[in-house]
Amino acid sequence: MLRYTSRMQLRVNTYIDGDSFVHTCDARVKVLLLCAYTATVFWVETWVGQFLLGFLCLMLALSARVPLGRMLAMGIPVYMMAALTVLFASINSQVGFALGCFYGVRMILLILGSFVVVLTTTSTALTDALRSFVSPLRVLHVPVDDIAMVFSMAIRFIPLMAQEICAIHDAQFSRGASFHRGGLWQRVSAWPPVFIPLFVGMFRRADKLSVAMDARCYGARGGRRTSLRECRMTPASVAALAVGLGLLAVMALLL
Repeated sequence: MLRYTSRMQLRVNTYIDGDSFVHTCDARVKVLLLCAYTATVFWVETWVGQFLLGFLCLMLALSARVPLGRMLAMGIPVYMMAALTVLFASINSQVGFALGCFYGVRMILLILGSFVVVLTTTSTALTDALRSFVSPLRVLHVPVDDIAMVFSMAIRFIPLMAQEICAIHDAQFSRGASFHRGGLWQRVSAWPPVFIPLFVGMFRRADKLSVAMDARCYGARGGRRTSLRECRMTPASVAALAVGLGLLAVMALLL
């Protein structure tokens, strides 16, 4: 008799702890450089420029001691999209195989650059960077602190939802749910008993969170929310921003 065992695991924590300069660099600098890098990827029109951009991503990942295997594995869906881009470009005589490959590599460079930022920056640092970027909108009476708080809670709910999915999946599997056996319809029909309690549990968590936030006077007018750690730009981060922007600008203009 065959015995089926299943334990569902979802990896949602993308941050890799480290003490390299890429890790300690200000999150606002990394976000700004990522935006400039994205613009440069679209601006560069030569294979040499794309090679240099890929080499830059590789050097940053190696200096941050990011596992290249994990970073490359995260981009598998993008590789599939790039392959489809090359395929459809090859069919279209007006585009051609070479240009399709160029566009495919451009897609891969975009996602690899974002991976370098995500793998070396915590969600808290990204939230603080968002708050800093939108803080000038306070003069227009935009609820900057509330926007940053919503963004932070959305990020924090992702691992909670993943844990809930794994727990419900394992519970349903122990009750005989056929997630990996039978036909396609039998496998698909095994998932509604997972998603229904998942959504019920998430709404219950959200209700408890709203009560807790209301008890702590979140949303009260006339005050400004403070942070335990204030974002301060260090001279090293400023130098990294200047050097990075200058290097990307030269590559965009010459390549």
